[in-house]
Amino acid sequence: MFDFLFKKRELLPLPYKRELHCHLIPGVDDGSRSMEESLELLSYLQKFGVEKVIFTPHHTSPRFMNTPEIIQPLFSELKQQAAEQNIQIQCEDFSFEYRMDDSFIELMQTGKYGDPKCQIRPLHGKYLLIENSFSHPVPALDKLVERLLSDGYYLVLAHPERYLYYCGHHGRFYHNLQEMQVEFQVNMLSFAGYYGDVTKKMAYWLLEQGYVNFLGTDMHHLHHCELLEKFLRSKKYAEIYDTLCDSICNDQL
Repeated sequence: MFDFLFKKRELLPLPYKRELHCHLIPGVDDGSRSMEESLELLSYLQKFGVEKVIFTPHHTSPRFMNTPEIIQPLFSELKQQAAEQNIQIQCEDFSFEYRMDDSFIELMQTGKYGDPKCQIRPLHGKYLLIENSFSHPVPALDKLVERLLSDGYYLVLAHPERYLYYCGHHGRFYHNLQEMQVEFQVNMLSFAGYYGDVTKKMAYWLLEQGYVNFLGTDMHHLHHCELLEKFLRSKKYAEIYDTLCDSICNDQL
C-alpha cells in the first residue's frame, strides 16, 4: 500500500535535441577513454532525448593540442559504429572547446572566419565555443572578444557559471559580456549542484537574468550520465523544465 512512496519519478528529456558540448571523441582529452565508452555515452544521450550531437574535444595548451586531422578519423569511426549499433543519434559534426590561451591566439592569426587558411573550426556556422581558465581570468578579455567578433564569429562562452572569480561584483562580468553579444552555454549538471553550491547558485541566477542562451551536458564519463539521469527525474528539474525550453537556442543553431 505504500508503493507510491518509492515510485521513481518520470524521466523528463533534456530541453533540447542538439547536444553541442560533450567530450565523447575517445582518447583525445579528459573525456571518453575508449570507443566502447563513447558508444555507451551516446546511448545515454539518446535516452535523454538527444537527436543530434556536435562533439567538442578540448583544444588547450599544452595538454590537449587537438586538431581536425587528429579528430576526423575518430569522429568518422564513432559515427559509423553508432550507426551499426542502431544508436538513433545523428553524429552531426565536430568542433572544439577552445581555451582562450596563447595557442588559440596563434590560431586566430591564421585568418578570419571564412578564410580558407583559417585553422579555427567553428561549432556550427559562425558559432564558436570558447572557454576561460578555471584558475584565473583571461587578460584583456574584452579586447579578445572584440577581435573575434570583428573576425566574423558568434561567440558562445562555455559554462560561465563555473568561473568563480567572476561570481561577485553584482554580475558585472556577465552583464558586460551579454552586452557585447557574447552568448552563454550553461552546463546542465550545474543546476544539479555537481560543481558545488556557488556554481549552482550562479546557474540559477543566469537563468533568472535570461542569460542562458545554450545548454550542454559537458559529458565526460558515465558518472556524469548517472548524475544527469537522477537530475532529469527530480522535482527541481520539472520546475525549471519549461523555462529552459523557452530560453535556449540549441535547436535553432
